[in-house]
Amino acid sequence: MKKIVRRDKTLDISPDQATSSHIEDLLTTWTILIVDDEPDVHTVSRLALSNFEFAGKKLHILQALSGEEARQILLKETKIAVAIIDVVMETDDAGLKLVNFIRNELKNSLIRLIIRTGQPGLAPEKSIIDQYDIDDYKEKTELTETKMYTTLRLALKSYQTLKTLNSNRDALAKILDAAPSLYNPQSIKQFFEGILEQIISLCDLGETSFISTMRNTKAVHSGFVATTDKDKQLTIHAGTGHFADYQWNNETNTIQKACIKCLLENKTNTALLSGEPLPEGSMLIPLQVDEFSLSFIYLENTQHLLKPDKDLIGVMAYQCAAALKNLQLYLELKAAHHQTSQLLSMAEHARDMAEAANSAKTTFLAKMSHELRTPLNAIIGYSNLIQEEALDSGYQDVLPDLRKIQSAGQQLHSMISDILDISQIESEQLKVYLNQFFLDPLIEEIKTLMQPLLLKNQNQFEVQFYSHIGQICSDHQKLKQILLNLLNNANKFTKKGLVQLRISHHSVLIDEQNRKQCKPENQSCDKCNSSGYLVFQIIDNGIGIPENHLKRIFESFVQIDETSAVTDGGTKGAGLGLSISQQLCRIMGGKITVESVENQGSTFTVRLPVNLKR
Repeated sequence: MKKIVRRDKTLDISPDQATSSHIEDLLTTWTILIVDDEPDVHTVSRLALSNFEFAGKKLHILQALSGEEARQILLKETKIAVAIIDVVMETDDAGLKLVNFIRNELKNSLIRLIIRTGQPGLAPEKSIIDQYDIDDYKEKTELTETKMYTTLRLALKSYQTLKTLNSNRDALAKILDAAPSLYNPQSIKQFFEGILEQIISLCDLGETSFISTMRNTKAVHSGFVATTDKDKQLTIHAGTGHFADYQWNNETNTIQKACIKCLLENKTNTALLSGEPLPEGSMLIPLQVDEFSLSFIYLENTQHLLKPDKDLIGVMAYQCAAALKNLQLYLELKAAHHQTSQLLSMAEHARDMAEAANSAKTTFLAKMSHELRTPLNAIIGYSNLIQEEALDSGYQDVLPDLRKIQSAGQQLHSMISDILDISQIESEQLKVYLNQFFLDPLIEEIKTLMQPLLLKNQNQFEVQFYSHIGQICSDHQKLKQILLNLLNNANKFTKKGLVQLRISHHSVLIDEQNRKQCKPENQSCDKCNSSGYLVFQIIDNGIGIPENHLKRIFESFVQIDETSAVTDGGTKGAGLGLSISQQLCRIMGGKITVESVENQGSTFTVRLPVNLKR
C-alpha cells in the first residue's frame, strides 16, 4: 500500500521525493545552532558534543560565524531547538541583536537561547538577563565538555516540554472546537461521519505532520467507524478511502474480523490498540458506550504518530464516546417525547385540579369561619348572662360549669379566628392596615389581657423597655395579635415561673447568631426608612423545645410534646398561633426566630420595622 506524505517546509521535500528515511532523520535528531565568530570555538563545540544524545536523539549542528549569517539560517530552518550565541562578533552587541531578532521579529518563543561570551565585561550577566529573554548565560571559560553537556541537556529538555505543551494546547483547542458539533443533536450517520473527520484531521497536529487530510489521497483517508451489538455483529456507519463504498473484499473482511477479535480481547481497555492481528501501521480506537455494544474507529497509515499524538487522539476518542452517549440519550428521549408530553399534560391537569381544590378549601374555610362565629358569639354571650343571673340568684354550684362553657367557647372562637387568618394568608387576601400609634398603650392593653392567663399558671410577668420609643407606623391589630400569640404560648408552657417581654430599638436588623446585618425574609428592607427596627423578645423559663423540633415549630398544627397535651389542653407549638405570627411578621416586613433549651425555657425574637411604608 503506497505511503502518502506531505511537503515539509524545512527539508523542502515534495510528496514524490519524501521517504521514510527523511522522516526518521527528523524524528531522531535535535537541530541546534552555534553562533560564534571564532572557528576554533565551533571545532571545540563539535568535538565536545560529538557523542551527545538526549531522549534517544542525536544532534544536527548548524554553524554561523556572524549574527547576519545566523539570521539567514533562522529564516530557512524552522525546527531549531537551541541556539548558543556569542555576544561580541561583527559588533559588540551582535549577539544581543540576534536575540532580539529571534524573539521579537521572528516571534519565536520556543527556541532556547544560551548566551556564551568570552568578554563578560561588555555584556554583564545580570544586565543581560534582566533586559533580554534568554534562558542561560555562560562564560566561555566555564563551558567545559561536562558543563556543555549539562547546559545543552537542560535546554533541550525545556524545549521538548514547551513544544509538547504547545502541541497539546493546539490539539486540545481543536478538540474543544469540535465539541459543540459533536454534542448537537443529529442522526447516528452524521455523528459518526463527523467523528471520523475530526479524528483524521487531528492527526495533522502531530510533531511530524506527515499524516494529514490530503483530499486527493485515499491511503491517508482509509478508515471507518463501526459498532458491534451484543451478538458481535459489526455495522459500518462511516468510511473513507477504500472503506468508503462499504464493499467488503477479502482484505477488508480480514480487518473486520481482526477488529472484533482485538476488541473482545481488550473489552475494558480504552487505550489505543495497535499491532497484531491488525495490519502494520493501523490503529484501533475503541469508543466504549455500554457493556452490550461497542463503537470503534479504525485508521490506517498511522505509524509515524508519536505516543503524545496518540494520547491526544485518545482524549478526542473519550470526548467522542461521551458525545455518543449523549446522542443516544437524546434519541431515546426523542422517541419517548410523545409519552412524556402526555404525562406532562396529565400533570398540568392534576395541578390545575389541586389549585382549584385548594382555592375551594380556602373559600370554604373563610365562609365556614364567618358562619360559625354567629352561633358561637350567641353561646358566649348567653353564658355570660347565665353566669350573672346564677351569681345574683345564689346558684354558686353551677358557676364552675358555666365558666367552662364560656372558656370552651372563647377557645373555639380563637381557633375559628386563626383559621380565618390562615385562609386569608393562603389566598393572599390579608391586608396590612397602617396607622401611627404609641407603643406604651398597646403594651398596657396586652398586660391587661394577659393577667388572667398568667394568674391561672401562677406566672410572673415583666415588661422591660431598653430604648425610648415614640410613635411607630405599623398595623396595630396584627402587632397585638403577634405579641399575644407568643405570650400565650410562653405562659401556657410555664408553671410558677417568669414570662418576660423585652422591647428595644435598633438602627438595622441584626442576625444575632452571626452578628451580621441582614434583610427580612421578604426583602422588605426597601419598605422601611432610617428609623430602624423594633425588637421584641418573649422569654420564658418553661419546658422548652427539643433541638430537633426547632425547625418545625412554626408549622401549622405541629405537636412537639405529646405528654403535655392532656394536662395543658394543647402542646408546645400546637395549633396555628406560631404559624400565623410568622406569616404576619413576614407580611409586615419582619421575621421571627426562636432559641430554646429543653427544660430551661425558650426565647422568641420578633423583628419589625419601626415605620412601615404604605
